Amino acid sequence: MTVVKQASFAPELTAIAGRANVSPGSDADTVDGIAPKSVVLPGSYDEVCGVLRYANDERLALIALGGRLHTAFGNLPSRYDLALDVTRLDQVVEFEPADLTITVQAGMTLGALRRVTAESRMMVPFDQTLPDGATVAGALAAAISGPSRMSLGAPRDFTIGMRVVTADGRLTRAGGRVVKNVAGYDLCKLYIGSLGTLGVIVEATFKTVPLPRAEQPLAFGFRDATGACALVTRATSSGLALRSAVLTREDNVWRLELVLAGMPDAVNRSIGELKQRADDPPPPASDQRTDAAPIAARLSVLPARLSALLAEVPQDAHIEAHPATGIVRIEPAIDSLSSVRSLASKHNATCVIERCPPEVKRDIDVFGKAPPSLELMRAIKREWDPNSVLSPGRMVGKI
Repeated sequence: MTVVKQASFAPELTAIAGRANVSPGSDADTVDGIAPKSVVLPGSYDEVCGVLRYANDERLALIALGGRLHTAFGNLPSRYDLALDVTRLDQVVEFEPADLTITVQAGMTLGALRRVTAESRMMVPFDQTLPDGATVAGALAAAISGPSRMSLGAPRDFTIGMRVVTADGRLTRAGGRVVKNVAGYDLCKLYIGSLGTLGVIVEATFKTVPLPRAEQPLAFGFRDATGACALVTRATSSGLALRSAVLTREDNVWRLELVLAGMPDAVNRSIGELKQRADDPPPPASDQRTDAAPIAARLSVLPARLSALLAEVPQDAHIEAHPATGIVRIEPAIDSLSSVRSLASKHNATCVIERCPPEVKRDIDVFGKAPPSLELMRAIKREWDPNSVLSPGRMVGKI
């Protein structure tokens, strides 16, 4: 990979952010094998605005980076000139435990956010399985959620406000800092999951919830996915204190891992009821894998159809399913990618390729079949970013 060591526009960026905060692009800043000419680390919202104004005036393609844990997600960028690293923006702006809200800068890591809120026995409902090194901006831009989505919701459910810098360098506000906020359009939901194609998130306000008084993991074994999915359905419909449910397959044996959370009495009652309904011992947990598979696909189907879909997943594929939400992540062999997409089509599931080699991405849209709203999405992109400088090509339909 050839990285340009000196960019012609570095002096202008140095004037905005300071010499120490501008550097040539490196392998650590690549997106799908493409390296930027320069990386800038702004330390204030004004500096972010300045960088965006310059990129827009010069028609430079810019991608915002944080913890760099989700750069494999999305289509191939059509251009990539400049990386904007938000990790210097990592402060708590306002935290009001009594109001159940917290406002933080977008470069704060989820680990730091958890530690800040835990001091007041509170938490932002990001899934606890998400990496501590992920940044707030990255988690929102990629709309990351995990198995606790069944009880805590997705980022769009607990994000109530944002400050976002537009493509032409204007600092804007969406939502607010209070839970009861009904003025105007809810633009937060537009920015979440947009992969930075509509603006650069620099600040976010979240609803907080109390930390559970008790938390207990449980595991059960099943001979097929049907029994595991049925247990989760019964648990949720019975109002048990179920925080999350994850189903995996190892040597044709299914392992269901549950997390119960809430008041101690509710957790203990839930444990007793679950053990009465499923008393098979769990299979041994597989060793923690250290290397990510080259391909990962996320399928989303109605929970009632999940077990039928799981029964047809190729035997050589790794599976992590969330029975309560109908989401399953599959890591197939490269030559099985087409069969996974066909499986999704057969069961009326959506299929998003979360990770694959760049040479595979060139021939596909990782988001699958274009949605009916694609032309509307393109119109919004043209309005928000007429010069296509923000993460061009990475969104649905290669917008």
